[in-house]
Amino acid sequence: MEEATASAAPVAPRATTDERGFGPRLVGLLLEPREEFPSIVARPRFWLPLVCWMVLGMALTAVWMQNVDPREFIRSQIEQSGHADRIPADRMEQVIDSQSGFFKVMGWFGPVAFPLVITLALAGLLLLVFRFFYAGDVSFAQSMAIVAWSFLTVKLVTIPATLLVMYLKGDWNVNPEEAIQAGASLFFDRATTAKPLYSLMSSLDLFSFWVLWLLATGYSVAVRRPLASAAVGVIGVWAIYVLGKVALSAFF
Repeated sequence: MEEATASAAPVAPRATTDERGFGPRLVGLLLEPREEFPSIVARPRFWLPLVCWMVLGMALTAVWMQNVDPREFIRSQIEQSGHADRIPADRMEQVIDSQSGFFKVMGWFGPVAFPLVITLALAGLLLLVFRFFYAGDVSFAQSMAIVAWSFLTVKLVTIPATLLVMYLKGDWNVNPEEAIQAGASLFFDRATTAKPLYSLMSSLDLFSFWVLWLLATGYSVAVRRPLASAAVGVIGVWAIYVLGKVALSAFF
């Protein structure tokens, strides 16, 4: 009888954000995001994951900057962009010298600025979507927390993996954002593929889908809707971004 009573006892709710440590929170998002997001939504704290995302990016930059050859990196980026033919041969070195002067500044600016810009912009867009189209009772702080924790969870895997790939290949003169090929672009040759098509294929990767899944999970908890329903809103915003990127690639 005592065993039956014990087995019927309700399971204690998962600890709140203030009670759970940073490490257990990340482990929960990696393994059971559906169980973790309710406490994030209940007590939205976005500064810690946002700062940790920045720190991870700065760590990647620190290692990369020590190994990359700025001139070779800039030269390869110009060639890959398809603009090399537009630059006269006698001016190429001048262009590389000019961009090399800003290389380190931009290299350190990105890890600080991009997480903040991405979090603010995406949280604002998704807040608009889920409040206007879903009539969801979600705050801007909750939206910021969902975005920041989702991206940090993925970056916790992709940033160490990026460093490992570049180390094993012995090639640091690549864009860290392109070091890991985990999507459809793996099957296309960048040099011979039309830029809009390659841009589209590069957006269809496993890590992007992982972020989308985490975002959809977080917003489904916040607005109390099924995961599939929330995924429509998240994927809709992402699709507009991808189409815009593909359109720009046709002109630049």
